[in-house]
Amino acid sequence: MFPDVNEINRIRKKYNWHMYQSGIKTFRKMGELEANALKDGKLAQKYKELIALGISINNSCYGWIEYHVSSSADLGATKEEIQEATAVAVALGGGVAEWPARFVFKVLEELEKKADIDEA
Repeated sequence: MFPDVNEINRIRKKYNWHMYQSGIKTFRKMGELEANALKDGKLAQKYKELIALGISINNSCYGWIEYHVSSSADLGATKEEIQEATAVAVALGGGVAEWPARFVFKVLEELEKKADIDEA
């Protein structure tokens, strides 16, 4: 039904490494651009990750959903905050956003198994 969360994480890391090792500067520049955009600024990094999660949901990008849910949790976002950000994405993205939004709940379920996220 959904891709395996751990497999998505493994594949993302493996092929990010391959992209960066290719010597093509575009890949590294995109990574740097994202890292810079997500740094603390007037908005805390946690909130930027939640925004990125909403965009990932509306783009149906399961790899980025996994990444931004995990990153949000690592930065202290609660399960409830992640669910609210998901609800905003669905409200703005419509029915097409519902299927990838369900994957957020799968990622949260996996994180809860690992005890990486606090209950709200």
